[in-house]
Amino acid sequence: MELTNQPELKQPVEDTSVPPTSISHFAQALVKSWNLGEAKPSTSTNKISVSQTVSFVAFLYEKMRNAVEFREEHLIRRATIERVIKRRMLLNENGRDISELLIKELLWARYYENNTIGEEKVQEVQTTIDKYFFLRNEISAGRSGKEQEKIASFILDILSCEIEEVLSPNPRLEAFTNFAYQLLRLTVAPFDGDPLEKDIQVYIAVERTFAHSDDPLIRYHLLKLMLPEVTGITWKTAEKILPRFHEIYKDIETNIIHPLGDKTRNYIKKQIPPYLILQDVFTQNDKSILKILTDEDKLKEKVDETCRKRYDETKGRLRRTGIRSFIYILLTKVIFAFLLELPYDLYIVKNVNYIPIIINVIFPPFLMAIIILSVTVPGDENTRKIFNLIKGIIVYDPQSKEVKAQAFVIGKKAKVKSPLFTAIFSFLYLLTYLITFGGIIYILSKFNFNPASQAIFIFFVTLVTFFAYRIIIITHEYLVIDREGPLTPVVDFFFLPVIRVGQWLSGEVLAKFNVFIFFFDFIIEMPLKAVVEVIDEWVHFVRLKKEEIV
Repeated sequence: MELTNQPELKQPVEDTSVPPTSISHFAQALVKSWNLGEAKPSTSTNKISVSQTVSFVAFLYEKMRNAVEFREEHLIRRATIERVIKRRMLLNENGRDISELLIKELLWARYYENNTIGEEKVQEVQTTIDKYFFLRNEISAGRSGKEQEKIASFILDILSCEIEEVLSPNPRLEAFTNFAYQLLRLTVAPFDGDPLEKDIQVYIAVERTFAHSDDPLIRYHLLKLMLPEVTGITWKTAEKILPRFHEIYKDIETNIIHPLGDKTRNYIKKQIPPYLILQDVFTQNDKSILKILTDEDKLKEKVDETCRKRYDETKGRLRRTGIRSFIYILLTKVIFAFLLELPYDLYIVKNVNYIPIIINVIFPPFLMAIIILSVTVPGDENTRKIFNLIKGIIVYDPQSKEVKAQAFVIGKKAKVKSPLFTAIFSFLYLLTYLITFGGIIYILSKFNFNPASQAIFIFFVTLVTFFAYRIIIITHEYLVIDREGPLTPVVDFFFLPVIRVGQWLSGEVLAKFNVFIFFFDFIIEMPLKAVVEVIDEWVHFVRLKKEEIV
C-alpha cells in the first residue's frame, strides 16, 4: 500500500508571484495553496429553501440532541449527516432519492443557512450516496455478517464525510494540514526502516492534533490519499476500483489502531501549537499574508495579537464545553437517582436515605465546576516561544544536516533498565487504584452510602474527572512551555486511576449504551422529523398556490 496522492507541498512548484524571500519553498507553496483555496460564493440561481417555522423546531431539537453527546463542535455536522442517513436507511436500505430530504434536514437544523445550497447539490449528493452504497453491496457480498457490519460502518463514515465536503469544501484546512504533515514527517525517523508506515502514522497524528479530526474523517482522508480517484467516480464506473478498495479498507483500519499510533500522536501533539497560531495568522490576514511572513516585526505583532485572541477564546470555549458537560452530567445524574437509587432504597434497603441521593446529585457537577474554574490559560512567555517556533517553521530546510540528525525515534517499547523496577512500579501502579477507590468507598461508607449509591457515585465521579481532563486539554492546545508544578506527581498519583476508569466507562459503556441518544434518535427524532417534513411540504404547497394568484 502507498500514499498515491501525496500533497502538493512535498514537491512545491515555483510561484512567479512570490518574490525571493527568506521563507522556505514549503511556506511559499502554502501561500499559493491558501490563495487558491479562498471560499467562493455560490453562483447557483436556484437555491433550496425551507420553512423558517419548522426550522426553528428542528434547530431546538438538534441543540438538545447534541447536548447529550460529547463531541467537538466542528464534528457535529458530519455526525448529523451520518445519523440522518442511518434513519433514512430504515425504510430505504439503499438510500435511493434521499439527498434532497437530507439537505433539507440540514437546512431545518441550521447547519447551513437557508437559501445557501444550490439545487444542483441534490444530484451531486445523490451521486455520492449511490456510489458508496454500490461499493458497500459489492464488497460485502459473500462475507460473514460481522465483516459486512464493519464494511457498512466504514462506508457510512466515508459517505458522510464526502457529503459534507460536497456541501462545504474546506481546501484551506486541507492545505494547512498537508503543510504541517509535510514538515513534521521529516522530524520523525522511519519505523524499523519503513518510511511509509511512519508517514501514515504522522499523517494520522496531524489529523488528530492539528485538524482535530475523528476516526471517520481520518478514514476518508486516508482513502483519498491511497485511492484518489474514489471521489471522481459514480456507481456506474466504480467497478474499476473494486479490486483495490477492500485491501485499502483493511490497511486503513490497521493503521487507525497501529501500536505506535499513540506514541506518534503524543510526539506530534507537542509540535502542533505554533502551526495552530500560524494558521490563525493566515486566516486573519489572508490578503497580506506574504508581506507578514517576510517581515519579522509584522509577524511578531500578528503572532502576539493572535495568541492573545486565542487565549481569550480558549476561556470561552472552556466555559461552553464545561457547561455542556455540566448539563449532561446533571441530567443523567438525576435520572440515575430516580431510576436506581430510590428503587434500591425502597425495595432492598426498605429505607430512603436522602443524604447520599443529594450528594450524588450535587457533587459530580460541583466537582466539574471546581476543576474548570481552577484552569489557567498560557501567558506571554508561551507567546514568545511560539513566535520563535513559527520563525523556524517558515524557513524550515529539510536538507539541513541539523534537521536530519534530530529526527525523533519512536520505539515500539520503552527500554526497561531493570525487571525488578518494572515489577515494583507495576505493583505501585496497581496500588494507586486500591488506595484511591478504597479511600472513596471508605469515606462513602461513613456517610451511610449503600452499595448502589456507592457504585453510582464512583461511576459519575470518574466520568466527570475524565470529561474535565479532556476539557483541560483544550487549554493546553497552545501550550509550548512546561507548566508542571511540584505537586503534579502527587495529584497524578490519586487522579490517574480515576481518569483511566472514566475513560473506559466513556468509551466502552456510554458510547455503546447511551440511553439518551437512543431516546432522542428513535423515540423523538423519527416522529418529529416526519412531522417537520409534512409541515414543510405543506408550507411549500401553500406558497405555490399563493404565487398562482394574479
